Amino acid sequence: MFRDSRNDASRDRENVLPSGTKAASWANQEPGGRERNAGRAATAVGGRKAFGVLQNNQPLQPHRKPVSTSGFICSNENSVPLPAGKAPTKQSFTIHVDEPDGAPRRNTSSNGGNAASLTLKSTVLSLGNCKPLAANECAADVSFDSPMVLGMSISSDEEKQVNVNALPEYADDIHKYLREMELKCRPKAGYMKKQPDITNSMRAILVDWLVEVGEEYKLQNETLYLAVNYIDRFLSSMSVLRGKLQLVGTAAMLLASKFEEIYPPEVVEFVYITDDTYTKKQVLRMEHLILKVLSFDLAAPTINQFLNQYVGREKASSKIESLSMYLAELSLIDSEIFLKYLPSVLAASAFCLANYTISRTSWPRSLAQLTGYILESLMPCVMDLYQNYLKASEHAQQAVREKYKSSKYHCVSIIDPPHSLDLLLLKQ
Repeated sequence: MFRDSRNDASRDRENVLPSGTKAASWANQEPGGRERNAGRAATAVGGRKAFGVLQNNQPLQPHRKPVSTSGFICSNENSVPLPAGKAPTKQSFTIHVDEPDGAPRRNTSSNGGNAASLTLKSTVLSLGNCKPLAANECAADVSFDSPMVLGMSISSDEEKQVNVNALPEYADDIHKYLREMELKCRPKAGYMKKQPDITNSMRAILVDWLVEVGEEYKLQNETLYLAVNYIDRFLSSMSVLRGKLQLVGTAAMLLASKFEEIYPPEVVEFVYITDDTYTKKQVLRMEHLILKVLSFDLAAPTINQFLNQYVGREKASSKIESLSMYLAELSLIDSEIFLKYLPSVLAASAFCLANYTISRTSWPRSLAQLTGYILESLMPCVMDLYQNYLKASEHAQQAVREKYKSSKYHCVSIIDPPHSLDLLLLKQ
């Protein structure tokens, strides 16, 4: 059951997110030494501001002192000669410096026969003088509003569309491996009962905040799922005070970003989004502790990975895919209800419910053969997701719903759920 009391929810938010990290101070405070882009607006979520305007996440390189090149063997002909009578030191590696274009090349061959062998053929000489290539004036479409540095690849569109999970020769083996690993990387259901100082509603506030962090820094959805997995596995083994719960979430998001992202945010950015509630040293120490507790097992199968497999196998529409992602992400908020289900079961149930909501079709036979799950075995999880779907607009945490209101996800969070699931079993 959800805690519907707004007073309780606000009191829990005060406990989990200290006063320095609340919406007001994110929007109004200006930490010393940091510049913000005045043109960017703060993200509004559920009637409150998620963040202030964050700086572009361009990693600043510190000024470096000029490094002496003495002691290295260099191919530069202008290098200072060694003193007379002193043998050159033998180095373990050499540094080769490219000569600038147009500089005269030294003739390294004293043998006339070797020089003759390097003479260009007359056919090549007839081509005339080479001209430099014209500069490419097609400017890359890079948005400077993004806090992240976007990687630009020269891969073609066909190469980018290749998904190893969708390849028939690998898909079954990958799915089998993920099904084995999800049992090893599973948090303990009901671990919150052994936590003396935190509650499920506090965890919900933390995950809701991490959704906002992921959107603000434009992180992959997989990063969010991994971070939540790390948090739950850590809390399954360690007791945490409520004042340190946000520190656990911040360090888990940092770890997941390093594991999943090409350009993860810097540690100072994670310190900044907590409004300097924690220091860089505290975040790094918590990261180290999480790694020790998790035994460095970071490649945990998530709902998102299974969902990508199911969508690719069934070739579902983008709208069904977005609704499946929305239902799956809603399940991250409430650990009390959904931690008892495996990620593969949650992904299958989310796809089944989304498929029925959009196209009024049931659990596909192709996915039943792949997963071994029949509709009857999925129905308890489908019903829990359905009840969560019905109450989403009334939930105290609204970050997921606001995220999926955007056109990027086909505004699926405003799609009305079906009135009942009675026809679902009949269509099997």
